[in-house]
Amino acid sequence: MIKRILFTLVFLTTSIFISSQEEKSSHASSEKGYVSSKNSVYFELLGKGLLYSFNYEREIYRIDEKLAFNGSVGFSILPGFTDIEKTKDRVLPLEINAKYSFGKHHVVLGYGTTLWKYQILDIKIDNSNIGLAPEPTLKEMKEWFAHIVLEYRYEKPEGGLMAKAGISPLFFDYMNHSAFTKSTNAQFSINLGIGYSF
Repeated sequence: MIKRILFTLVFLTTSIFISSQEEKSSHASSEKGYVSSKNSVYFELLGKGLLYSFNYEREIYRIDEKLAFNGSVGFSILPGFTDIEKTKDRVLPLEINAKYSFGKHHVVLGYGTTLWKYQILDIKIDNSNIGLAPEPTLKEMKEWFAHIVLEYRYEKPEGGLMAKAGISPLFFDYMNHSAFTKSTNAQFSINLGIGYSF
């Protein structure tokens, strides 16, 4: 119950903050006489969604026609790696980034985190089943990993087709029974994306 209340408070506070920043940002843009698209939807290959992700990005705050700050959320569904039954992994990337613009060319630097929910085989062995062949069951696991993004984007200020390419190092915590045996494990990834801005 407390988690739901905290989530609701954080969601409402964030919504109010973003809407007030949008009003200030759009007022400042119209006063200075330039137009910029505030929303983007895009498909990203590799990167923060592991194999792929569908993402929505929104401009949160614009300092001037060159520099803006954005927030994004995405999702992907991947095939699971269990063999007793088919499972699906769910990936939810979140990101905050700064976009520096040169007309329709942009450089983006961002940081984020990704929630990865997956299932593993779990075999419980205790005094009640010693000497028997225990049945494996599926156990839901949850991991958070961080990412950094440095990318180039082609995107017209008024919106339309958007394309991007960059690097996305991923940082994983220690994970049992995996190659991630250190306290922080870095994996290099690239990202390629195409979408639409409006």
